[in-house]
Amino acid sequence: MAFCKLLLTVLVLLHNSGGLLGNEVRSSIIGAEDAKKESWPWMVHLNMTSHDSKLEKWGCGGTIVAKQWVLTSAQCVANYDYLRSFVVVGAYQLQKVAHRYMGIANTVQYQHLGNSNKNDIALIKLKKPITFSKDVAPVALPDKDDTFGPSSECWITGWGEVGNGVPLKAPETLQQLKISIISQSTCKERLPQIASNTLCTNDSKGRGACKGDYGGPLVCRKGGKLVQVGVMSSGGCGPKDGPGVCTEVAKYLTFINDYIHRPGKAPAEM
Repeated sequence: MAFCKLLLTVLVLLHNSGGLLGNEVRSSIIGAEDAKKESWPWMVHLNMTSHDSKLEKWGCGGTIVAKQWVLTSAQCVANYDYLRSFVVVGAYQLQKVAHRYMGIANTVQYQHLGNSNKNDIALIKLKKPITFSKDVAPVALPDKDDTFGPSSECWITGWGEVGNGVPLKAPETLQQLKISIISQSTCKERLPQIASNTLCTNDSKGRGACKGDYGGPLVCRKGGKLVQVGVMSSGGCGPKDGPGVCTEVAKYLTFINDYIHRPGKAPAEM
């Protein structure tokens, strides 16, 4: 996860030399923080494979919102093969086996268009219900009238890259970052075409989400609990790439609740 400030000059030199290893690249990136085990029990990892002949693979984050439902980004479930894709539940370190692999029954998106941030939200229905425990539990959702802003205490979590093209090193421990929400007006100064129903995040050291983190949660403190305020949609791996963008969960509560509380079979994909 790009909980880091990219030291651009050093990275350029490393790229040009072509002779240094990943661990040495990582030593020039600061700010990564391992999450405490069992502190984010709703986190899941998506292992996705495309349904075309290329069989491309990618990873994303997601959150448990009900026994058989996961919330994620619509971009994460585009063009996927459900027979070759799966959800990892209860993971802390991805390279250790103490977690469960759950098959995907179906997905449903909320009118998402292409690679934009507009309506970048989706639900995954799992083939079997999840068994909850101390390290596997659903995230709380906000109320529709809840508002969160620069004064809110918020975090993002994920297993994504720690810099552009730099994977999280073994054993791939879940990363966390305390981060701030910025005002829409401030965000639009950097990203004029930002979609409605989004929240923007920023960090004074230029840290934020990177490839592999998208679909994961932005959670904020509400009273004595944490609630999922956003779904990570895009973000810079360093200060040059602008604020992170999240889909605002409170704007999609009807969509989410209509599906996760609906009895019967999995929905047709939208």
